Amino acid sequence: MYTVAILIVMAVLLEAVMTVLHSILSTVGLGDTIKKLPIIGANLTLGISILIVWLLKAYPIGMWGALWADDWKNIVVNGAVICGMIPLKDAVFGAIQKGMRA
Repeated sequence: MYTVAILIVMAVLLEAVMTVLHSILSTVGLGDTIKKLPIIGANLTLGISILIVWLLKAYPIGMWGALWADDWKNIVVNGAVICGMIPLKDAVFGAIQKGMRA
């Protein structure tokens, strides 16, 4: 249960970082340029997620026993899972908001 909560919190962190990054890129005038790049534009959130895992050295999937011998595999897998947790985070927050209105 704690692992899912950590993954959701890291997804919130990822969205906050992406909001700031998009704001900075649009202020500098590079937002549209980066979005048009074929590989980088479509996968920028995944790349930033992997970078966050690398900087924080946080491997929440390891709590479930999923550890690899190579560090880069742990970083990439955890970054991908955190990036994939964004829709789950949105669903959890949506359910909480519905419950508060009822």
